[in-house]
Amino acid sequence: MKTIFSSEPIKRRHFITRSCAVGTSLCFGCSHFFSFVNAQDAQPVKPFQDKYAENSGMSYEQVFNFAYRDLLIPQLIEVSHQIGRDKFVEMLKTATNIVYSQPDNKFISNLPKQFWNNALNQEILENTPDLRVVKYTKCLWAKTFREANAADIGYAMFCHGDYALAKQNNQKLERETTLMQGHDCCLFKWTKIA
Repeated sequence: MKTIFSSEPIKRRHFITRSCAVGTSLCFGCSHFFSFVNAQDAQPVKPFQDKYAENSGMSYEQVFNFAYRDLLIPQLIEVSHQIGRDKFVEMLKTATNIVYSQPDNKFISNLPKQFWNNALNQEILENTPDLRVVKYTKCLWAKTFREANAADIGYAMFCHGDYALAKQNNQKLERETTLMQGHDCCLFKWTKIA
C-alpha cells in the first residue's frame, strides 16, 4: 500500500474549522434524529390484540377463498384420498352431527346477522310460530366448495348439520334440494316439534 503525503501541511486553524463544522452538523442532525425517534415512541401503540378487531379489507368471497378454498379444502381432499372419499364424507357427517348437536353451537351464534345476509341470499316464504319456510338462492359456502370440486365435503361439513341443529332447536327439518348439491336453491321447511 502506498501512502501519499501532501506537500502542503494541514494548518491547525483549517483543521479546527472543518472539525467544528462537521461536529456541529452531526450534533444538529442527531438531535433531529433523536427527536424524531422520541416522537415515534410517544405515539400510542395499539396492543397487538386490538389489531385483531380491525377491518381486514377483504370481501366475503376473499375471506371464504382464504379460509376454505386455498388451504382447508385441498387438505380435506387429500385426507379423503388417503381414507377413501365415501368413508371420509361419512366420517365428516358423523362429526358434523356431534358438533351441531352441541347446545352452545358457536358457529351459528358468533356470526352477526350482517355476515349471514352477505353470505346467503334468502327469501322467507312462510314464518309462523309452528312453521318456517325459507328459500336460499345464493350461498357462499356452496359456491366455494362447488368451485373446488368438493361439494360432497361441503355438504357433509355444513348442510348435513342443519338437521342436527333443527333437532337441537326442537324442530323437524325437511329439505329436498340444496345449492351445495347443484340444485337451483335450498328449500328449508322447519316445523316445530310439540
